[in-house]
Amino acid sequence: MTPTLSTARIVVATLLAAAGLVFVGWFDYSATRRDLLGLLRAQGAALRQTVAAAARSNEAAGAVASTQVLERLLDNARLLAELDRKGSLTGDFLAETAERNKLFRVAVFGPDGAREGGGVARRAGSLGWRRAPAGRRSVPRTGEREEAPSAPGRGMGSGGRTGPGGGTEVGPGAAFIEPILSGRQREVVGELRPAGRRAGSRVAAAVRRENGGAILVNADAGEIESLLRQVSLDRLIESIAATTPQLAYIVVDRDGLRHGHGELPRDLPEPAVAGAGLAPGVEEREREAAGRPVLELFSALDLGEGEIGALRLGLRLDEVRAAERRMFTRMAVSLAAALLLSVVALGAIWLRQAYVTLSEKHARAEAALRRRDRLSAMGELASTVAHEVRNPLNAIAMSAQRLRREFAPTAATEADRAEAAELLSVMEGETGRINDIVQQFLAFARPPRLAPAPANLAVETRALVDAARPLADARGVTLEADVASAGEAVLDARQLRQAIDNLVRNAIEATPAGGRVRVVARTGSRGHTVEVSDTGSGIAPDDLPKIFDLYYTTKPEGTGVGLAVTQQIVSAHGGTIEVESAPGAGTTMIVRLPAEVDGAPDA
Repeated sequence: MTPTLSTARIVVATLLAAAGLVFVGWFDYSATRRDLLGLLRAQGAALRQTVAAAARSNEAAGAVASTQVLERLLDNARLLAELDRKGSLTGDFLAETAERNKLFRVAVFGPDGAREGGGVARRAGSLGWRRAPAGRRSVPRTGEREEAPSAPGRGMGSGGRTGPGGGTEVGPGAAFIEPILSGRQREVVGELRPAGRRAGSRVAAAVRRENGGAILVNADAGEIESLLRQVSLDRLIESIAATTPQLAYIVVDRDGLRHGHGELPRDLPEPAVAGAGLAPGVEEREREAAGRPVLELFSALDLGEGEIGALRLGLRLDEVRAAERRMFTRMAVSLAAALLLSVVALGAIWLRQAYVTLSEKHARAEAALRRRDRLSAMGELASTVAHEVRNPLNAIAMSAQRLRREFAPTAATEADRAEAAELLSVMEGETGRINDIVQQFLAFARPPRLAPAPANLAVETRALVDAARPLADARGVTLEADVASAGEAVLDARQLRQAIDNLVRNAIEATPAGGRVRVVARTGSRGHTVEVSDTGSGIAPDDLPKIFDLYYTTKPEGTGVGLAVTQQIVSAHGGTIEVESAPGAGTTMIVRLPAEVDGAPDA
């Protein structure tokens, strides 16, 4: 028989295939997700490096810009001091210089710190300048307070404001140039803090005059502040947040202050102070910002010159989630298609196996039908032959008896009488043998009607095995019986024992010494089964179709009647006989009987 997969094995194979596909799909899903998150992490690392480098560059750029503005002021002060040394410094030149270089105020101080006449001031809110008249201080048109009052003096004039103690009161300009007036420094650069203005709103530069005193030049610090704002850290991260679509938010904590832009989460912790508590490396977590998922990367930020801040980058996971959904959909579709193909393939295998099984059963049924047809034809032929042969045979027998009784004793000599008696004995013996064959024909043509009755298949099988055991022992063959699964049956026990006995004896005779014959009886929901298997030489493929034919035998002493009768009895019970055999692999005869047997003979 062709080996086939059971339904359970097909289901198990399908489940294993599905599990394998799920594993492969999940592995691909996980790997792709890791790759996408890896890209986000790489982007975050690049942004972190960019912010750190840009912050350090902006700090340096701001310092350079501030230094350049102060250097420009100092250059203006040096130029005016040189002109003053040559005696060519005039009020008109001061006004022209202030307007051209966008200076807020130019003041000339004497050795005593009093401002001399001729200073100029820039008009607030415009580019207009006016020169102070001789003997008067320069006053901005908007009413801005000056650093110090002007008063007549030497050279370009001197002046001051009389204080409560009768001395000269000086403004912040005189305080700014005090290191020059005291001789400690030749030049001063820094911040000027005029009254009425917020701190740090002026930058100034002053140089010593040739004959003592100082020339002070100051400018509005708004230019520096504007430059610093343009290169500030806050402007930097604002620009990064605005130009990076994948960035939900960016936060930089610096010295307890927080600079943040974008869709900031509400549950951010308080900013760290001077990098305190920052762990090395990058911490990451998934959270929500404005109701959308983000991957937050948190790490220390090197701002240069030993300053450490904290950087939080919220990278949007929308594209990752969308890619995951697309990938999951593709995986589900691929998995469904693969499972469908697997089911179709396994279904095709199952159908093929079912077809093979049905084909084998159909072939066996056809073979059994052909055997029954042949047996039926042989039975009819046997009946006809027996009828036609028996009458002449009876006449021959009766003639032989009459010759022995009436004519043999009348022979002339003793030798003739002996010869006649011998010939008559041969005639009677052969007539009897032919009559036995005719009887077999008649028995085969008209088998006895079945007499079904309740019987225990286990008991009947065990009894016939015990009856055949002496034959097995005589031939050195082990005879085994397994009837534990057999139960009650309705059948003709006498005829079935004859049929099974033929199979058991044939198996014993076909098994060499040391071999084994095993008889297994089972009762199931579909009927009864009796298997007789041996470890003999097997049956040649060419002989298999003919083993149930009447008078066909391969044994030297066989008659070729046993298997034919067995087939007839089994068919009468409504059952079948299946043969599994191969040369050198032994033979198994399988008798299948229905659960119930009617009493009608088969032929």
